[in-house]
Amino acid sequence: MSGAPTQLRAAVVAALFVCAAAGGALAQTAPAQPAPTPAPATGVLPSGVTYELRPDPAQRAAAVALWYRAPSTGFGAPAAPGLSRLAAATVAGSAPITGTPLGQLVERWGGRLSVAAYPDSVAVTALVPPDHAAQAVRAMTADYFAPVVSAAGLQLAQRDAGEDAIYRSFGPEAIEDALGAALFADGPLHDGLIGTVTGLAGIKLDRVRAFAERAFRPSNAILVLTGNVDAGVLAGVASRAGAAKTDPESAVAQTPRAVPAPVRREGNLPGTGLGWIGPPISTEADATALDFVADALFAPRTGVVAKALGTRTVLVTGKFVTYRNPGIFLVTISGDDAAAARPLVDKALADAAKPMSQAAFEAARAAFVYRLLSEMETPADVADTYGWYTVEGAPGYAPAEGGTRGRYFTLAASLTPSAVAQAVTKYLSAPPAVVTLVKPAAKGTST
Repeated sequence: MSGAPTQLRAAVVAALFVCAAAGGALAQTAPAQPAPTPAPATGVLPSGVTYELRPDPAQRAAAVALWYRAPSTGFGAPAAPGLSRLAAATVAGSAPITGTPLGQLVERWGGRLSVAAYPDSVAVTALVPPDHAAQAVRAMTADYFAPVVSAAGLQLAQRDAGEDAIYRSFGPEAIEDALGAALFADGPLHDGLIGTVTGLAGIKLDRVRAFAERAFRPSNAILVLTGNVDAGVLAGVASRAGAAKTDPESAVAQTPRAVPAPVRREGNLPGTGLGWIGPPISTEADATALDFVADALFAPRTGVVAKALGTRTVLVTGKFVTYRNPGIFLVTISGDDAAAARPLVDKALADAAKPMSQAAFEAARAAFVYRLLSEMETPADVADTYGWYTVEGAPGYAPAEGGTRGRYFTLAASLTPSAVAQAVTKYLSAPPAVVTLVKPAAKGTST
């Protein structure tokens, strides 16, 4: 199934009135009524909320997502890694004026609520049956536009965030998180996203409340509606009163280091990370080229690096993260054979600076397009895509926008072996930032 959402269609309805009279029947047709004007796919509601509406009636569920531009470490010092996710989860777990915490309400409807945080944004997504989409919109906007933050909700959120931090500390995300400190001199990417159990447990209720009240204002919200929804669900939030009208939060400033600083840390996942500063999202052709490179080199099983690794016991990941400014290209290497894998990664990147043969390029691009489309099959997938690209300032560049005829896939179709090689040379030929994570030394020993 294609991940491209079905475009909103207006239905033309004609009403035919028939009345009967003694001795015969008389059919009368009412004057034709103008077709209702469909809601624009993108807009700003009177309440100040930006929305993205992409209905797909063929889907069996609806996704309702609230995205906010907000730094993961909080507004101002001291930085608190994980604060944005903690605040969003606290609101979901706190009993609002209506009496039922949002998480319980969505579960009662047979849906699923999730919270995701990124260095410069946070998202709350409910996947619900279509007949509960309007209720989900009303409940989510009521809870987040006037957030209730309770001690019980914070306790639940801290427990969940602590478990998530432990889980991530054993995966490649821990290496990626450390790469931020090597690439940036300050900002949320430098400070880290995951946090620690101790650090998260030390965040006080007052700071969570202050963050929620500032970050979750209606004017800072992006409401994304995908799947089996229609424009009618916007009515519940169109004129909802919230805090005083203010401008959305400004984009978070990130300051790249002039020279990447090597970082060595203790961690639960020993390994190596390599990082480069890439193009901003506004440089769409180069950003698309690096998305392609990441897939061609690091796709599991089929990527150049995966094939070169063979049966070695090692996990290698590679991705280009499309941020507003700048984007970043990240590679992680972990496992027993990590040392043997590093030269293979270096060779693959060096070879990528040379144009691929046309046949190899066409095959790699077809695989890239297929994988990208396969990641946009569900309403939640599509909501994530629109939310990310909208909060980063380029909704029209979202891969889900316009399907394979949209801006993103048009750029992908226009890539050439030479253009890809030039992008690699421009952004990935300089020495990378390097992060080394090592196991904590056993007590009584030294490293």
